[in-house]
Amino acid sequence: MAICDDHPGLRAEILVDGQPLQEYDDEEGAPDTISKYVEATSGKEFAVRVIFCQPFTTQHGVQVRLSVDGASDRTLFFPPDKIYSPAGATKRGVSFQEDGKWYRRNYRFTSLNIDEEAGNIPSDADFTKDLTSKGTIRLAFRYVTNIRPSKRQHTGRPDDDLKVMGAIPEKALKGDARSHQATLGDPLPRSQPRGRFKYDVLRSAPFVKFDFKYRSLASLKALQLIKGDEFDEAPASLEELREEEMTPAQLREALRRSRKREEDNQRIKHENSTIRNVKREHAEIINLEEDDDDDEVTILEIRDRKRPRGEQEVIVLE
Repeated sequence: MAICDDHPGLRAEILVDGQPLQEYDDEEGAPDTISKYVEATSGKEFAVRVIFCQPFTTQHGVQVRLSVDGASDRTLFFPPDKIYSPAGATKRGVSFQEDGKWYRRNYRFTSLNIDEEAGNIPSDADFTKDLTSKGTIRLAFRYVTNIRPSKRQHTGRPDDDLKVMGAIPEKALKGDARSHQATLGDPLPRSQPRGRFKYDVLRSAPFVKFDFKYRSLASLKALQLIKGDEFDEAPASLEELREEEMTPAQLREALRRSRKREEDNQRIKHENSTIRNVKREHAEIINLEEDDDDDEVTILEIRDRKRPRGEQEVIVLE
C-alpha cells in the first residue's frame, strides 16, 4: 500500500482479484508525488482503493481525482463523517447509462502491441502523447468544505479514452520499460448511482499525489526492481506451499501477506468500533462500500473566479 508520511492514516492501493498488488519504490518519480511500481498481468481486471483511518483528520471532506492513462478524471468523494468507512472507496471502472439502465465497464490491464518490425515512428503529437500517458494510474487528493446536495442528475457516459492502441514501433519506446495500457471490459449491469453533492475545494493544489506505474514482470526485472528468480511462482501458489518448500523470495512474500492481513483485521476491528458510535442520521449521506463506487457523484468542474488583488481565492463549482 502507498502511504504518505505527511498525512498518516491515508493509503492508496491497486487491487487485482481483491488483493493489493505489491509495490516497488520509484526512485525517479516526481518530487511532489509518491510514486510506486506495480506488476501488470495481461487480461486481469484491476481496481483502485483509497482508505482513511486514524489519525487522518476528519475536519474536512476529501475529494480524490483519479486519472488512468491520462483519461478524463473520475472522482471519489469522502464526506467528513464517512472518512473512516472500513472498506474505504474502490474505483473499479467507468459507469454509464444506456436506454435507462446503468452499466459499468471494469478497468483491465492490456499488453501494448509492440511491433519489432514496424516502420517509422509516427510523427504526430497525438501518438506521442497517447503513448507516454500509458502505464500510469494517478490520484490527487484535495480537502473540501461547504458540502451540500446537488439537484443535478447523473449524466453517465461511455468512456472512449481507454481504447486499445494500434501497433507501436519498438524503437518508439527507446528503451522505456512501458509494457501495458488500461482498457475497459465488457459492460456489466450495476445499480443506479446515489445522489450528487456540491462542495468548495479549499486549495486547488492537491495536498498529496500518488502515481502507480504498472509494468510487466519482465519490465520490473529489467528495471532491477525484482530479482530474476523472484515471484517465478504464481502469487496464488504460495497458499499451497509448505514453508520448507518456499524459496527465500516466496517466504518474504508470504510474510508480507500475513502481516498485511493482520494489519487489515486490526484496522477493520477498530474502525467498526468507531462507526458504531457515529450518529444514526449520518448513515444515509453516502455509501462508500466497495459495491457502491459511484462514478459521477462528484464530477464537478473547478475553476478560479477572477478576483481583485489581495482577495481570498474562491473555488466555484458548477
